[in-house]
Amino acid sequence: MSVAEKLRNKYVELKKILEDLERLKNDWQFLAQFKSPVEFVDWFKAYVDPLLSLQYEIGAYWIQNADVKNVIAWLRQGMWNEWAANTVITRSVTEYRDLIDTEFMNVLAQQISDECRHYYIRSKVLKMYGGSMEGFQPIKEWVDLFDFPLQCAARRREWPYFQVKLTSTLQVVELTSVYHHRGVHDYFPKNPRLWEPPYREASQLFMETFREIEDDELFHWSIAERVWMKYAKDPETRAEILDCASGALRASMEARIKRVELAERHAI
Repeated sequence: MSVAEKLRNKYVELKKILEDLERLKNDWQFLAQFKSPVEFVDWFKAYVDPLLSLQYEIGAYWIQNADVKNVIAWLRQGMWNEWAANTVITRSVTEYRDLIDTEFMNVLAQQISDECRHYYIRSKVLKMYGGSMEGFQPIKEWVDLFDFPLQCAARRREWPYFQVKLTSTLQVVELTSVYHHRGVHDYFPKNPRLWEPPYREASQLFMETFREIEDDELFHWSIAERVWMKYAKDPETRAEILDCASGALRASMEARIKRVELAERHAI
C-alpha cells in the first residue's frame, strides 16, 4: 500500500468531523452556547485537531519515503500554491476592498508580501534540486482549493460576512499548512536519500527556509483568529464561519493527499 493510500484511509476515518461541522453550522442553539469569541475559537481548534494532526502525518509520512524526484514534484506544486494564495488575497483587497475591514488591511498586505517571498524561496530550492516549472500544470484539487475562498465569501457579499467568510477559508488552509509543513520539516532529516551528494546543500536550504515559511503561515492563520475574535459574537456569524471553514478543511485534505499521490509517481 502506498503512502497516499494509507493517508486516504486515515482521512476516511476522520470524515465524520467534517460532517459534524456541516451539521453544526445549522444548529444555532449549539452555536449560541459559546459565551465569547475566544471560547468559540478554542472549541474550533480543539474539534478539528485530529484533521490537523493528519495534515502533520501527511507531511511526515511522505517526506520519509520521498526521493529527490518526489521533492521536485512537491516543490513545483508548492510554487504554484504560493502564486495562487497571493492572487486570492490581492483580488480580495482590490476587487472587494469595500467589504474588507480596514483594520485588517495591513496584515493582509503582509501576507501578500510573505507569499511573494515564499514563491522566491521555493523557486530557489527547486532550482538547486535541478527542477523547474517547465511544463507544469497545477493539480485540479489545488485549483479547486484556491477557487473556494472567494466562492464561499461571495455567498454573502455584505459587511462583515464577506470578510468573515473569506478568512474562514484561506486562513484555515494556512492553519492546515502549518501542521503539514511541520511534519515535512521534522522528518526531513530522517531521510538519508535526500542528504546524499549532490543534493546536500539543497536539502540544507530546504530545512532553513521552510521553518521560516511555517512561522509565516502561523501568522497568516492568526488573521482568521483576529477576525473571529472581533465578529464571532453571535450564532449567525459563527454559522457563516463554519460554512466556509468546513469546506476549506475538506478541500485541503483532498488536495494534500492528491499531491502526495502524484508526487510519489513523479507526476506533477
